[in-house]
Amino acid sequence: MKNKKNIFILSILMFTIQLVTAQKSKIEEKKYQRSSLHNILVVGESFENSDLVTKNYEAWPFPEKYNDHRIELSSFDRSDYTLTDEEREALGINKSETNKMINNALSGAASNATAGAISNNSEVQYEIDKFINEKKLPFELVSKWFNLDQFDQEDYNPMKLIQDRGAYSASAQQIAEAKTTTRGINELQNSGKNLIKNTFVVFTKMNFVSNEPIALAIKQTTDAAANELSSLARDLALKGSEKIYNKTKEGYSVWTTAWLYRLDWTEKTWSELGEIIKAKRNGEDITFASLDVNFEFIGTEKASSLVTFSLKEKRTEEQIIELSTIRNVDQVYAKLQKNHDVFKPKSPIIIEDGEIYSKIGMKEGLEGGENFEVLEEIWDSETNDITYKKIASIKVDKKQVWDNRYGASEGKEKELGKTLFKGKAKNLASGMLIRQIK
Repeated sequence: MKNKKNIFILSILMFTIQLVTAQKSKIEEKKYQRSSLHNILVVGESFENSDLVTKNYEAWPFPEKYNDHRIELSSFDRSDYTLTDEEREALGINKSETNKMINNALSGAASNATAGAISNNSEVQYEIDKFINEKKLPFELVSKWFNLDQFDQEDYNPMKLIQDRGAYSASAQQIAEAKTTTRGINELQNSGKNLIKNTFVVFTKMNFVSNEPIALAIKQTTDAAANELSSLARDLALKGSEKIYNKTKEGYSVWTTAWLYRLDWTEKTWSELGEIIKAKRNGEDITFASLDVNFEFIGTEKASSLVTFSLKEKRTEEQIIELSTIRNVDQVYAKLQKNHDVFKPKSPIIIEDGEIYSKIGMKEGLEGGENFEVLEEIWDSETNDITYKKIASIKVDKKQVWDNRYGASEGKEKELGKTLFKGKAKNLASGMLIRQIK
């Protein structure tokens, strides 16, 4: 088995060497390795402005710190994957108990006032898993990595995408200075191992609700409690309840929940794919879809944004909803990155006039004071593994955080376009990578 695997890897490297030797080796064209991302919208619930929210989600700019690994499976309807009673029993889910817990979270008056506003997400992850299995989503992402749909073409190269992403050329977001470490043919095998396993899928579910029913629910609950008090205390409590209601009833809220998955790519899976490729080249009747590959669930995060309409606002209501929707998606992604280390992107630094900068900002959740580690990339010539060693610590300067949120540049003078960091720049160089730490 080991010899067969080595032959497969060697054949792949031979394909890739031809591509590499045909290109000019320029340090300034190197990029750093990034994780790859696919995203899927969970639909199936009707709510106010749902069509507009979906339209705005589809217009959401793809995160530039990830490789675009999107495929045609971009959304799924929950109603097509509703769990059966048998599936709930097998998963240990008691639907009546789940509904009871949700209803108990609201008092009687609040439950009536918020009818339709509270979204039940208790079974969404199970429905996602059902969708993943039925559509063989992990395999579809692997298929894109190895161009499996092009296998029958004469010039088929299974490592083309890996080669393209393994040693990048610079762009406005990655900065031409990303050139701090070793690159070469020996890294290509490593690229297949490290790049593929850092393939992620984010499932996103959105809701758009009026704040008034929720504010009314809170008011009704607090009023009921206030009416149990003595006259003076009751009057003060009711007055406070009315004040809070008037302050919170205006506008809408965008609610977003995201579930993060990672491709479970292993040495065993790599070997199995090599065996399938070999068998197909020998004319055997075998399908790539027989490859056994799965996902690893990483975690879930939630975010919400207030949407209000003001007479002073120059944007239309539709534009305000667009702005809030897109920023809310960015917000939930920032939470996924902050709370799950494997999903944290790395960004290159820029050294200018003794100062440290990077092209990240408020869209990534920065407010000022966040800590980052500066990383040195280390290549192991024996294992072809790349690891990162911390060589310094820097902190976001509160006085200069780049507002790169969607729509933030409208009506503003041109910003510097990067965030300033506090730290010693003496031993640092442009192109070194940074990663946020808790």
